[in-house]
Amino acid sequence: MASFVLAIAISAPAAAQQASNQQMVDLVLQIQQLQDEIRMLRGQLEEQAFEIENLKRRQRDQYLDLDQRISEAGAGRPASAQPSTAAQPPASRVIPPQEDVPEVRAPMETPSTVTGLGAPQASARTGEATPEAEKQAYDSAFQALKELRYADAASAFTAFLNRYPGSEYADNAQYWLGESYYVTRNYELALEAFEGLQQRFPDSSKSGDALLKIGYTHYELKNWDLARAALSQVQEQYPDTSLARLAESRLRSMRLEGRF
Repeated sequence: MASFVLAIAISAPAAAQQASNQQMVDLVLQIQQLQDEIRMLRGQLEEQAFEIENLKRRQRDQYLDLDQRISEAGAGRPASAQPSTAAQPPASRVIPPQEDVPEVRAPMETPSTVTGLGAPQASARTGEATPEAEKQAYDSAFQALKELRYADAASAFTAFLNRYPGSEYADNAQYWLGESYYVTRNYELALEAFEGLQQRFPDSSKSGDALLKIGYTHYELKNWDLARAALSQVQEQYPDTSLARLAESRLRSMRLEGRF
């Protein structure tokens, strides 16, 4: 009996020590698991931060690009060259806003305004489509774009194209309509507008810009193959131009992102 009690007395501390050791092992494993989860969460946060920064950068680039193009149009300078394989037009048809035109005309009695997504309200003196009314309608839409009223600009350019489909400003209106949608991330509508310019006005001085934006828009829509095809076409048709350099820059980004 004494031997049995002695055996229990000896084994009890050993069992307790073994249980304590197992608890320590379990605790270490839990700590390691928590550390792994923290590393995983930190990695996810870094990926999300990187993606957010990319989105901010693309949005900033979109606004800067649009601002530059508006400035170039306001100065009466074309945004890009015609393709090397096509005949050069007699003059650029990037139309500046009204205040840059030398001729000074008296203001309309009731200026047309653009509200929301509706069409421009007709002025009291625009009963028929005169060259002056046509130019005033284009300038009104362009002014809305310059003032960052993108919904108003899109509405006004749409109304202009519906009323003056054969206007000398129609191709520019079509392009700026696409920009109005693109900068507000309405990519499906932007793509429709840019492709419409390519189809309706293939010889326009804005055709190259539209093709570049088609590539950009497909990129935003995650149509990687279509984006690559459009951007590559820009490089082929407009070599040694700013358009080609912009296309190459986006293609380089796509390669780094593993898009192709």
